[in-house]
Amino acid sequence: MLQSRTAPFPPSNVTTVKVYEEAPKTPLWEQGLYVVWLLFIFIPDGRFGPIRYLCIAGMLALTFFNWQQVLGRMLQAWPLFLVPLFATLSLGWTPYPGNASKSLMLLLLTPTLLLVLAARLRPSEFMRLTMIAGWLFTAYSLPLLSVFAAGGFYPAKNIFAFQMTIVALLSLGTFLDQDERPTLRLVALGFVPIAFVFQYLAGSATALVFAVLGCAVLVGVKLVWGNVSRVRHMRTLTMAFIAAIVLTLALIVLSMPDNSFFKDFLAMMGKDATLTGRTAFWDYAKMASDQHPWFGVGIEGFWNPATAIAQSINVYDHKAVGTYHSFHSAFWEIRVHYGLVGLGMFIFSIAWAGLRTVGLWLKDGNIVNSTLLVLFIIVFVSCFTESYTARNTSMMVYFLYFGGLAAFRQGEPKFVGTARLVERPA
Repeated sequence: MLQSRTAPFPPSNVTTVKVYEEAPKTPLWEQGLYVVWLLFIFIPDGRFGPIRYLCIAGMLALTFFNWQQVLGRMLQAWPLFLVPLFATLSLGWTPYPGNASKSLMLLLLTPTLLLVLAARLRPSEFMRLTMIAGWLFTAYSLPLLSVFAAGGFYPAKNIFAFQMTIVALLSLGTFLDQDERPTLRLVALGFVPIAFVFQYLAGSATALVFAVLGCAVLVGVKLVWGNVSRVRHMRTLTMAFIAAIVLTLALIVLSMPDNSFFKDFLAMMGKDATLTGRTAFWDYAKMASDQHPWFGVGIEGFWNPATAIAQSINVYDHKAVGTYHSFHSAFWEIRVHYGLVGLGMFIFSIAWAGLRTVGLWLKDGNIVNSTLLVLFIIVFVSCFTESYTARNTSMMVYFLYFGGLAAFRQGEPKFVGTARLVERPA
């Protein structure tokens, strides 16, 4: 009998693994399109309407060609569509449906186009392109240097100053980001003092305080947080320590009888106890919302010449009859137009974005994620005294929600397929 002298092949272990690759970078021409779009969000000039429409068409075309990517983000970010969809339903009860079509279209486009940006750009790319758009806006504003205190391109100085806050924080964040190009970092450093000077000329103490505190936090994150995060459990202990200090100081202040800290702070900010008349606007808002408590007056249902309370506000604020005003509070603006139901949706969408932004920062506290978190906090705080985020596309809306969308891209490689790894013993 013949026997084979060949030794049997040694056994092997076969393991199936998933294979990923980094997603391709966004082409330069596409980044250029986004810069133009972001620039004309900064510039509220109606003469550039055709360019805005071309940008919208281009971004919707990109949505069509990358529909799987964008649709996936849309399904994940469904809370951002709650208020726009409810506004669509409010066409059934708004007293001025003819005036609402354009506003409704822009309201629906706002989360859609933001999702395109979040799907096609990494957080660092979005921050960089927005910063470049902000630089172009800063240069475009130079001829209006003498009227910054009147708002420049905007109807109020606070809005213009807030844009400069965004430019200052994005520029400082870029300068502190060691992964950015050295030349871009140097240019970014030069725009930080320019943004502060523009804010000073605008005379908005609130925006200036936001900018100073935001920059201080970013510098602190760069100098302190990076070292703290290297020690196990140190981040949790540091945050608990900071929270304990804040709560202790709050208890001390509240326990003091007849303390005047709040009034002194308002006086330092150049404001009074009425927050420059805002409390009267909130009283008007309560009167209007009490008439339609659950569903509100509907989209574009309040700021119209035929609305008596709206015109009373204009008379009180020395504005012409028919002026489209605001309640100086995003929460009151939403409550008046969409009632308690719409307000609940609005708060839920902010909470969703805020928790995801904080989670993104806790996973990776780099300077990009820190900048997104700082901008979210600033915009959120401004919701109590300004109506920016209750309106259509604006930089404030973008930075209120982008951090929540950026969390989807945290460590997100592109799935290619599976492969079999064969491990043979030696």
